[in-house]
Amino acid sequence: GIVGCGVAYFLSKRGWRDIVVVEQGPLFETGGSTTHAPGLVFQINPSRAMAEFAKQTVDLYSSLELDGEPCWTPVGSLEVAWTPERLEDLHRKVGVATTWGIEAEVLSTEASVERLPFLSNRIHGSMWTPTDGLAKAPMACEAMSRVSYQNGVSFHAHTTVTDIEVSNGRVLAVQTDKGRIETEMVFAAGGIWGPRIGRMAGVHIPLYPMQHLLAWTAPLPELRGETAEATHPILRHQDEAMYFRQRGEGYAIGSYQHDPLLT
Repeated sequence: GIVGCGVAYFLSKRGWRDIVVVEQGPLFETGGSTTHAPGLVFQINPSRAMAEFAKQTVDLYSSLELDGEPCWTPVGSLEVAWTPERLEDLHRKVGVATTWGIEAEVLSTEASVERLPFLSNRIHGSMWTPTDGLAKAPMACEAMSRVSYQNGVSFHAHTTVTDIEVSNGRVLAVQTDKGRIETEMVFAAGGIWGPRIGRMAGVHIPLYPMQHLLAWTAPLPELRGETAEATHPILRHQDEAMYFRQRGEGYAIGSYQHDPLLT
């Protein structure tokens, strides 16, 4: 996934060697959250550290391509205000963005609908962030991994971790169904399988998988014949905890307006 590939990429670029990445499934469409995520990247955050991480993510993904295909679609984003209170909040967010060095502005209802014709004219306005966009995460994984290969990282698909050897609180090796890997350090990037990996080393990882609603529509008449990955900006409707993104002739609709669903 994106975490494992990202760690290998950044460590190998900083001179780390003898890095081994094992994946229980195929590379690089692993079937986990990286494969299924809608790919929305937003930069504005009240935390300066998180905003800086997001800015660096945009810079990185913008620079990546895989076999001539870009790993990034720079469509920008709109966050709409359904209430006057939300519009006031968006003005504050623009102030935060300016402080963190991110371009953003509040648009009127008319200007918002002009950027995204699907919008209702009942909104009070929106925040436009032109440098937000869509990441093609599996492609980014493979593109980063090609750099990591060149830096000496080895990747092993269809390799299941079965145990972690520990002595006196220190890791000695990782056991897999393909053999034993001697190592003094393990980075667990297994997503929902993280707690299982932690138990192998005697470490409690407080993580529990939750289901999330994400639906892809059938082709829409308004987008008939569209061949681009996306031309519409990302849309967030924070008053209803929803997000939307275009993909070709259809749309993705995500919602957090449901009871927590434990997997």
